[in-house]
Amino acid sequence: MGYVVCGGCSLPVPTSNWNSGGPIPCAACGRGVDVRVFPAAIRQAVGAAPEAIVTGEEASCYNHTMYKAIAPCDACGRFLCALCDIPIAGMHVCPSCFETGKGETLERSRLQERTNFDSIALALVTLPTLLCWLPIFTTPAGLYFLFKHWNDPSSVFPRGTWRQWLTIVFAVLQVALYAAITIGIVRNWPRGLE
Repeated sequence: MGYVVCGGCSLPVPTSNWNSGGPIPCAACGRGVDVRVFPAAIRQAVGAAPEAIVTGEEASCYNHTMYKAIAPCDACGRFLCALCDIPIAGMHVCPSCFETGKGETLERSRLQERTNFDSIALALVTLPTLLCWLPIFTTPAGLYFLFKHWNDPSSVFPRGTWRQWLTIVFAVLQVALYAAITIGIVRNWPRGLE
């Protein structure tokens, strides 16, 4: 286990003074030292003990044939025991894939799989204006996507809310335009034979 030292004299602070709730004077220099350590730093590390195979019907680890497999590697598909399993962002990776960097590649590709609903909503509202009748259907669809997924995470990279607000502005303008066109058509509609 590592140790923490006083900022004034570099004397190690005893673990009994960690997380004491306030500064405690250093035994050597008298300076107040307040050490806050996460419980995981204090806790003793306990290794995962693999289960031995009891029957011949259980899958064994690729590296340790005497141990029971608990998960397949998400990069190469090999079965892994508790000793070989390396969890990365909710995935299971074997040591060889971890060393070659396949685990990081999987993690990056999984993070890039998020759907950017704000871009879909903006496209549904703006692109169909090239075809005069299509926004009648796509504007409500764009507003549906926008409001349904307003608080969903957009992507790994920070994005502003300007797409969401631009979608609302375009949708309101299109609704107003189609309302004006409809009113103009209704007013100029022939009133029958006179």
